[in-house]
Formats: sequence, C-alpha cells, structure tokens
Amino acid sequence: MAIRVVQWTTGGVAKAAVRAVLKHPELELAGCFAWSPEKAGKDVGELLGTGPLGITATAEIDDIVALKPDVVLYMPLLWDIDAMVRLLEAGINVISTANFITGHSYGDAEMERLHSAARRGGASLYGTGISPGLIGAIALTAASACREVERISIFEASDCSHYASEETWSALGFGKAPDTPGIGDLARERQLVFMDAVEVVAKALGVELDEVRYDPQFGVAAEDIDLGWMRLPQGTVCGINGIWKGIVGGRTLIEIGLLWRLGDAMEPNWPIEEGHRVEIVGVPGVRMRVEYLDPDDAVDRNAHTANPAVNAIPAVVAAAPGLVTVDELPLITAGSVA
Repeated sequence: MAIRVVQWTTGGVAKAAVRAVLKHPELELAGCFAWSPEKAGKDVGELLGTGPLGITATAEIDDIVALKPDVVLYMPLLWDIDAMVRLLEAGINVISTANFITGHSYGDAEMERLHSAARRGGASLYGTGISPGLIGAIALTAASACREVERISIFEASDCSHYASEETWSALGFGKAPDTPGIGDLARERQLVFMDAVEVVAKALGVELDEVRYDPQFGVAAEDIDLGWMRLPQGTVCGINGIWKGIVGGRTLIEIGLLWRLGDAMEPNWPIEEGHRVEIVGVPGVRMRVEYLDPDDAVDRNAHTANPAVNAIPAVVAAAPGLVTVDELPLITAGSVA
C-alpha cells in the first residue's frame, strides 16, 4: 500500500517536492495545504505547475487532519509550531524543511511541545533539507573512514542573489549598517537551526558539547546594490561569514561555516565556491567538495532541498514515535530512478 503524503504549502521547494512524490513508487499524493484562501479549491497541479492532478488544495488544517495522511511534507516559509503540534497529535508524521532539525532552536519549551505531541500521537518528527540536513549526513558518512576525529568542518558558500526574500535577508541584518547594535544577535537568531545541526553531529559521534558558539563577520556593499527585489545602499551589510562552533574541552570539535552574499560588490570580497566543503581532521583526514547542479527548469531549482525530505519518507514513517534525527535512520538514498 502506498504511503499517503500531504504537501504543506505551494512555494518553490513544494513544487520540487510534489514532482518527487509523483515519481516515487512508494508514495501517493493525497492532499495539499495552501496558506492563501484564494488558492483553496484549486487543483494542486494548477498551483504547482505539474498539470491537473485531481487533488484539491485546502486552506483548512481540519481538512488535512480529516484526510488521515501518513505524512505531511511541511515546507512553509515561516513555521507554525501550533500547526505542527496539531498534525503530530493527530498521529500524522511530519517531515520539515522549515528551519527545523530538532526544535532546540525554537526554545526548550517549544521543543518539548513538539516532542511531546509526537509521542502522544505516535508520530515521528524529522527535520532535513540540504543545509542543515543532508550535508550533515554526508559529513558523518565520510567520518566513517576515520578514527581519532579531531574536528569536522562543514563550510557553505553561496551567492544568494536569486533568493528573492527581502524579509529573510532583513532579519539577518542585510541592508543595515555593520555597526548596528545587536546585529550579530540578529544573525544568530535567524540561523539558530545550525546550532541544532552542530548538536546532531556531536550526538552521532557520542560526544556531549560544552557549548555551541557563533562568531559572525559582515561584508558591506562597496557600492549601491539593486537586486530588483531589494536595495542595499553602499556601506550596508550585503554578506555574512559566520561560523557555528561545537566546543569540547576548550577546543572546536565541530564547525559549520556559512558564507552568504547578495550582489557582486562586497568588501571584504570573500570568494564564493558554490556548494559545501567538508574537512575532517582524523586518521586519515578527509576533504571533499559537494556541488548541487540544479537543472535549468525553474521548477526543479529547489530539488536539492526538497528531495532529501521526500526520499526520507519511508524511513521516517517506519521510525519510532518522537523526534528522529539523521543518525537514527537507515541509509536514505534516491527513491526513484529514470
């Protein structure tokens, strides 16, 4: 019997997710939640650009619960803990790419709400994506070649000028003066999910961290930058180069570096090598680069974020109730072949 899947929201990642669900032999698309009331009642295929699917979108969470799906692919721009709790308490597994790995970054109280709801409902809760998410699994797999691991480093670099979300970048401090009071705290709060990612890597290694520290640097616009969807005046923040560090005994065991920039006029002009660089200091050491070669088809430009969630569905549905992290699941690989 196919696993019944509901897609939550209809944005860019969701479009790629639905295409992956439709191609996966073990999955069946059962429904779709759309934030906008004007999208309710429309065919999901019309909203997602796949052609008619005979499935009607809804803007009511009660309708989703009534469908009794096996899993919801939870992919909103802004997460709603109340909605996630409602789904989990109804016994629906939730796989989220919405800034979620463990929920620790939401605060202890909210994390416990989510974990408790999953246990009460007998459902599993899993966070993934590409970063954080899959890249942590890649690094942990590479570390299986090592003994005496001294440090695992994951460095991400991206020119994000195509990511047209002014709200996201403003929340990180972009467009503000680099000496704005509290700007480092702004960046930290918006990237807190990477604290979760550091903690999961440590857990997989069997290590308890003393602390997770965040150290940011900011790049500023060397001239006025106009991206069409956002303006960044000269001298304001247009880039961030921050590192999340998992500390044990006064030294860094795990680090995740994030270099993101908007536009092509930044000082310092940190070079961008798109993708991830993984470096492991151990016996032996490991160094690798991971690049994501997105197709020209605009619908699939978010496939590298959506596919790790879709391909994890069978394993998450089979997992024990409660929070599930990547180190607790079996090998996850592509669910469909051409």
